[in-house]
Amino acid sequence: MNKPTSIITIFSEFLFRYPLHFGFLFFIILVEGAIAGLSVIAVVPLGDFLIDSSLQSTSHVTDVFLNITKHIGISPNFWLLGFFFVGLNTLKGIMDIFIRYTVLRIKYAIVRGLISETLHAFFKARWEFFNGTDQGRLLNTFNKELNTIGDTLGAIATLLAQTIQFIIYLSVPFWLNSSFTLQALLLTLLFGGPFLFLQRFSYYLGTRNTATANAAMGVLSEILAAARLILGFGRQKLARESYLKAFDSHIQVTLKSQTLMFVTPSMFRPIGMGAAIIAMGIALRQGSQISELAAVLWSLLACFPILAQLVQGNLSIKNFLPSYEQLVSLRKQAILVEEKAGGKSFYSLTNGIQVENVDFTYPRRDQTIQNINLEVQKGKMTAFVGESGSGKSTITDLILGLQIPEKGEVILDKLPLSKWKQNSFREQIGYVPQEPFLFHTTIKNNLLWSHEHASDTEIWEACQLANAETFIRELPEGINTVVGDRGTRLSGGQRQRIALARALLRKPELLILDEATSSLDTESEQLIQQSIEQLAGNLTILVIAHRLSTIVKADMIYVLKEGKIIEKGSYTELFKKNGLFAYMVRSQSYQNEK
Repeated sequence: MNKPTSIITIFSEFLFRYPLHFGFLFFIILVEGAIAGLSVIAVVPLGDFLIDSSLQSTSHVTDVFLNITKHIGISPNFWLLGFFFVGLNTLKGIMDIFIRYTVLRIKYAIVRGLISETLHAFFKARWEFFNGTDQGRLLNTFNKELNTIGDTLGAIATLLAQTIQFIIYLSVPFWLNSSFTLQALLLTLLFGGPFLFLQRFSYYLGTRNTATANAAMGVLSEILAAARLILGFGRQKLARESYLKAFDSHIQVTLKSQTLMFVTPSMFRPIGMGAAIIAMGIALRQGSQISELAAVLWSLLACFPILAQLVQGNLSIKNFLPSYEQLVSLRKQAILVEEKAGGKSFYSLTNGIQVENVDFTYPRRDQTIQNINLEVQKGKMTAFVGESGSGKSTITDLILGLQIPEKGEVILDKLPLSKWKQNSFREQIGYVPQEPFLFHTTIKNNLLWSHEHASDTEIWEACQLANAETFIRELPEGINTVVGDRGTRLSGGQRQRIALARALLRKPELLILDEATSSLDTESEQLIQQSIEQLAGNLTILVIAHRLSTIVKADMIYVLKEGKIIEKGSYTELFKKNGLFAYMVRSQSYQNEK
């Protein structure tokens, strides 16, 4: 088991990052503490008055109070003493609410900062971070663990407030009757000591709680993403049971974890009260004044719940620390694979893109591509074809800078890609994946996502180029139609044409079509093909092609097999060679005829 993160380390980190927040919290805690101390002391003159209304035999605290009232010309009576006591406690209650509000402000300020920093770290990482990290772990970190971290940080701030309150509350009874107070505390620690040994068990449960939550979220994410497949195979029961099994494992741990949080306050309070009663009995035998003992008892009864909360808070933090450790671990993983961007900004493609002597292998796999040399010329259509796993998408990822070559370089306008600010390059690219992802919003908002300042005229021009204008205008709500989660309210062909329009709207320097017609019906494929042919010659296009009919007008086709380029040339040239490409064309023609 890894060594738990130190609570002091976490607190110190956030104390230095949010000094104004914590400084203000310290101030109002001290004010609340002073009011709380006065509210305890106010019990003494009220007790003396109830015992002897003539106030002939009083404690030194009451004597000080009487001197003050005499000085300002007020005669002490039950109502004055009673409402003075009530007023101070009311003011203390208001300050407690204000402290709680401030703690919550600190909690959410820190959580917001953590979310911002974490997302920043994630999206500075290379694609391999997202591709290689368990999705359940990622989703659970943002869905549940960040909320848990917020509770932890709130608990730390509350722990600080309660510590100061405890010290102030304890200083008053020590001043009034140190012997009675010390006896009560020693008895409480004696009876409540075993609770201090629950910390290690609490941390263990917290670790298991986080791990089982990751697993449950991973299963849920997977079955929701595969909903169509599950329904198609009639495997609803299996999907439901697989998630419930993971959820049950999480529940078994979280029940123990959450129950442990209630053990301490439930048992510590009666232990503290019993210790106080025993100590009070001893003090009465020693002849202590009843009014002072009443004030001490009142203060201790306020102290013991705080002491219980301090122990509980420490247990809670130990329980929640694995959530924080998981967040830190993911951020470190992202930082380790941080994308290294060059210093030169990209604005337009002047010459083209060359891939020179490039090798690349995915972790724990055989070599993916070997000694790749190719060129994507400006204003031309370049295509990659080959069987699945031949390396087509990998080369595209290398051109996008999503993967880093083991050997060789990707050259953009005569400069290595590493010398460019890669995001400035990607901002000039229109990308259409095989499975288009649409956001759960309107068609218009999905289009504007790529170019938020585009005019309506530009939007409709892009839709027209993508052969999407007609069907959009025929929809009941037109361009303001909500497409559903991932675009499920539209057909596959409609989604693909919107994805193409979205890519074209930013007027890209490079358009990448990643098997954009491989899963479409004939009519949708023909419409996309018409769009591609219309764009050819006016735009630099890179096509990863499954259906070879879409690249008849390609200027250059690279044929890949087992990670190597084995043929290259135009469609006509390659067909005449009667090699692998010609075989693929004939095979697809035969399949279409069938």
